[in-house]
Amino acid sequence: MNKFYKFCILSIVLLISLVSCQKELSRELGTVQGSAKGTLLDSLGNCQSAIIKGTYLMDSVLTDSNYVLIRVNFTSAGKYKISTDTPNGMWFRDSGFVLTPGTAVVKLKGNGKPILPSSTNFVVSFDSTYCGFTIGTEAEKDYLITSTGSFWSFQYNPHLTGPTGNFIDSILVTVAAPTIPYNGKLYSQYATSQKDTFYFAKGDSNIYYEFGTIDFDYTGIFDSLGTGNFIEYAYLKANQPVGTSWETAETKVKFGGYNGGVSKTGSTKAVFTIMNTGSDYTIAGQTLHNTITVKREIMFREIGTTSYVKAVEGLAVYAKGVGLVDQSINLSGVLVQNIPAQRWRIY
Repeated sequence: MNKFYKFCILSIVLLISLVSCQKELSRELGTVQGSAKGTLLDSLGNCQSAIIKGTYLMDSVLTDSNYVLIRVNFTSAGKYKISTDTPNGMWFRDSGFVLTPGTAVVKLKGNGKPILPSSTNFVVSFDSTYCGFTIGTEAEKDYLITSTGSFWSFQYNPHLTGPTGNFIDSILVTVAAPTIPYNGKLYSQYATSQKDTFYFAKGDSNIYYEFGTIDFDYTGIFDSLGTGNFIEYAYLKANQPVGTSWETAETKVKFGGYNGGVSKTGSTKAVFTIMNTGSDYTIAGQTLHNTITVKREIMFREIGTTSYVKAVEGLAVYAKGVGLVDQSINLSGVLVQNIPAQRWRIY
């Protein structure tokens, strides 16, 4: 009987302990599962400064680099959700758990994409408190500047010899008026200090075009065979990934005759390949972002032959809001002999 009595007492004690633990655990879980309380204000009742991260461009979807850091004073633990309104196509929010009360920095992740290039005011709310912050949205920058009067200075390396025997160590390129409509695009004129004019335009789908000869930017390697050798072609496809290639149509030219060589007449075309995108590029004392490097291979087929050979090859680097910033051309090839590589860079 005593053993049975002791067993009953022990069972009752264990049952009471188990119930007590369950009640304590339930109370703890109930606190975490409830809603956190707190304020966006500091001890003086003022809104606290927000830290804005990322670049905000019109029509560009926000990424992980677009977020806002805000300071929150949590007065009780639990689940929280902090969000903003949705002006100009964007909003910020975050949710999670707070295990202990206190001050914390919360990262509000960006969503959506800006509709207009403007300063946008946001209202952020949490537990009946409201504060705000402002984000400046920029217009998407092009890889071609078309505003009249804009200009670029390029430094040659090595120097060139001009038509009159004078050395040319740099050129100045200026956007001239008026623009010229052609084939559904509006071409801007780019006049150089060497009295040459080139025509560039931005088309649809972030593709950039030249109307001119098959050549490198601001150069003239081929001799004209009449007005028919001016064609329209894409020289930059800023919306395409690395490795993308495309060709121009053919045009008739005369080529060669350098350093006592024999000139040749035939057809030419250019092959473009995107070599690099989205990289930083440091030049003339500044670092440019989101640059694109394009390889250009100029092919030549002499009259009477059936195959194209590579005549000239080079690389061009383009930056948003600037355009061409660096260009290197290897002039020594199958058809051009004993001419050093040419390069000009913005300065």
